[in-house]
Amino acid sequence: MPAEFVEVSFPIPLNKTFHYRAQGGSTGCRVLAPFGPKKNLVGYVVGRMSEKPSFPTKEIVRWIDAEPFLDESLLDLARWVSDRYLCSLGEALACIVPPALEAPKRPLKNPSTPHPTPSPPPPLQPGRSAKATVAERGEGIRLTPEQKRALEPLLAAVESRTFRAFLVRGITDSGKTELYLRAIDQVLAQGRQALYLLPEIALTPPFLKVLQERYGADHVALWHSGMSGGQRYQTWTAVRKGEIQVLLGARSAVFAPFPNLGLLVLDEEHEPSYKQEDRPRYHTREVALKRAESSSALLVMGSATPSLESYWKAKQGIYQLLELTSRVEQKSLPSVELIDRRPPKISSSPAASGRGPMDPRQGHSGMTAKNRSSVFSVFSEPLKLAIEQRLARREQVMLFVNRRGFTPFLRCSKCGWVSRCDRCSTTMTVHHGEPPSMQCHGCSKRVPVVIQCPSCRSMRLHQYGIGTQKVEEELKKLFPFLKVARLDRDIASQRKMHEKIYTSFLSGELDVLVGTQMIAKGFNFPRVTLVGVVDADVGLHLPDFRSAERTFDLLTQVAGRTGRGDSKGKVLVQTQHPEHYALQCAREHDYPRFYDQEIRDRERLNYPPFCRLINIVMRAAKEPFAHEAAEMLAEKLGSIDERMTILGPAPAPYSRLRAQFRYQVVVKGSAETFGPCLDFLRRYRPAKAFMTVDVDPADLL
Repeated sequence: MPAEFVEVSFPIPLNKTFHYRAQGGSTGCRVLAPFGPKKNLVGYVVGRMSEKPSFPTKEIVRWIDAEPFLDESLLDLARWVSDRYLCSLGEALACIVPPALEAPKRPLKNPSTPHPTPSPPPPLQPGRSAKATVAERGEGIRLTPEQKRALEPLLAAVESRTFRAFLVRGITDSGKTELYLRAIDQVLAQGRQALYLLPEIALTPPFLKVLQERYGADHVALWHSGMSGGQRYQTWTAVRKGEIQVLLGARSAVFAPFPNLGLLVLDEEHEPSYKQEDRPRYHTREVALKRAESSSALLVMGSATPSLESYWKAKQGIYQLLELTSRVEQKSLPSVELIDRRPPKISSSPAASGRGPMDPRQGHSGMTAKNRSSVFSVFSEPLKLAIEQRLARREQVMLFVNRRGFTPFLRCSKCGWVSRCDRCSTTMTVHHGEPPSMQCHGCSKRVPVVIQCPSCRSMRLHQYGIGTQKVEEELKKLFPFLKVARLDRDIASQRKMHEKIYTSFLSGELDVLVGTQMIAKGFNFPRVTLVGVVDADVGLHLPDFRSAERTFDLLTQVAGRTGRGDSKGKVLVQTQHPEHYALQCAREHDYPRFYDQEIRDRERLNYPPFCRLINIVMRAAKEPFAHEAAEMLAEKLGSIDERMTILGPAPAPYSRLRAQFRYQVVVKGSAETFGPCLDFLRRYRPAKAFMTVDVDPADLL
């Protein structure tokens, strides 16, 4: 048999393909092939040829897949991701089919059916309409007039079997999920499949239960990075064969191999976690739009606080806007109170008191001991009293602080030394545990907690700031018999711990749940009547144009976790900036007002949605190398198209990370000017530095 040749793409940052001799197999399969003198790599066959190349070729080691894992539509999607986000084709393909995805050696139970399997959903019977089936599955749930008006165009779009994009802006507990489910009902009645995307793995347990009860566990599957390789292989093949009707998953599920996709739901579409942090730095929303368009499917994006870009596009008619402005069952939104935590003003100056200029290291020396204790305690008096009242009534409380660990840093009150990572420009966060440690959240380095200042050898080290561990500890001191749990990234990294905490809190076994942004969205806890925001200012003044939007989103979302049952909810927000418009709008639950203020600022300063951005970071072990590389790049970019705006170079907000100095160049442009710029960046290789390119970044940090 004459030799055939295959074109192989590898998941490495090298934007080219390689040719090998091979017998059998098909385009879309994975192969193990020699790469370099002594290495074998998993690659993806993206083409075949019978004509021998003009250069020497090696033979593949073996075919991994007996049949193609990638059809032409997924190969086209990978090419699109590669072009848009400046990664190699192999890196894009690795997002779709992970190189390590293999069949389990032993048969597995269905990875997403931990509960007894309910009856499968009834198929659409001949002569019965899809709408009749939808009505049956939604029986018992009465829609509000707003829901009915919003559902009508969704169902009409499903019936049309054409690509449409909808944005549903609905306040918290307004019934957005029921709209999604009714649209899924109709898609399944047509014999097509649906994808339901969530921003966090921790959100999947309650949604999985809802979907399984409605459609049957045999027809619903789960996909996320926390699953084992065998579980993901089983789910992948079931989706590809059409055995799975509804797939629930986090970001990476957007690449699942649906043969007959009819609907994509992107819940909490504003969430920054939909943006991939590593190569390829894709945004799930943009990939979902591309998939829906190529599949002639419907995309439904939903949020109580849509991203400004999405809401602007809806206002421009690019997406169809549907709005839900009232809660189901006529429930009222919780009242939100801002608690001013600013230190009281000192009445007399240091000079007037005869003490001379104040040493800044002494802090608020003019404050009384009572005032100082009030200002620097974790809980204000109103929040402590509110927690006590709720616990006395056997109601539940959620406490939100968007910073994990115990305290952000140690500081010496004598010489001013601060605990910093020797590899990064960040402080070392104190974590309590066995043993206590200080951890850098930039590079994950851990060291023991010091008790003596390394600079002046004094013992006057103090912990500053508040993290989730400190809130939990202070809560247990105030209320010793309290049943409290904490949910942050440290806890969620433990296998299935987030599911255990969710179940315990929902059942009423726990009194208080303390957490980061993981608890701020999606959850429905009817017993929660109080939400306390311990520190609303954590991200308010970050050097990023989206900092106000992020703060407003988080406060609005976490406020929506309360008041969902029979009792009215309340939200107490501790802040030192109560006058800020983001906090004022969150207090009034006024998204339109916030949008109007923020969109004016974006237009005036020419930030998205009025432009597109590329964030480029040059990094090197020696600072001059990173600086020079950034300066040279900025100069070259400036000569490509004068309509583009080049910001920088300047030290990145995190100027040193993982022992690498970082300089930043930001490009502002349009779709028209970005083409030549991206072509240049794809070819450009800096000297003595590494370059990271983020197209349409979620932040500039």
